Amino acid sequence: MRAILQERSYERKSIGDAQGPNILYFGCKNRTSDYIYRDELEAFSDEGTITELHLAFSREQAEKVYVQHLLAQRGAETWKLIDDGKASIFVCGAVKMGADVDHTLQDIIVQHGGMSREKAKAYLGKLQTAGRFVQELWS
Repeated sequence: MRAILQERSYERKSIGDAQGPNILYFGCKNRTSDYIYRDELEAFSDEGTITELHLAFSREQAEKVYVQHLLAQRGAETWKLIDDGKASIFVCGAVKMGADVDHTLQDIIVQHGGMSREKAKAYLGKLQTAGRFVQELWS
């Protein structure tokens, strides 16, 4: 993800803002101990490379909040970006988180795209085949 943002920053500075929005959902347990690359991510946000930076710190409040919760809250906007805007989705993190994000994306497609769960899974599969839905997950 850092490499993609570094490339986007370079392109933005050297050839202008020819790209679409870059929306980043970043999650970890606690901002003081786990928010790695904070300075870099916030610099990308300040310079405009990251258009929207959504942060989920799961252990900083009584009820846990994860990136998939923030994504679900912006379901209509997310669907419009994916379907109308032809956005690409990159997911990096733990296998469990990746599965939860996948499920949330299916929920968004069902709710806002008017598809069945089966068609939503197929839709994500087509995005994957086209290179628009990429997951780099580890356990």
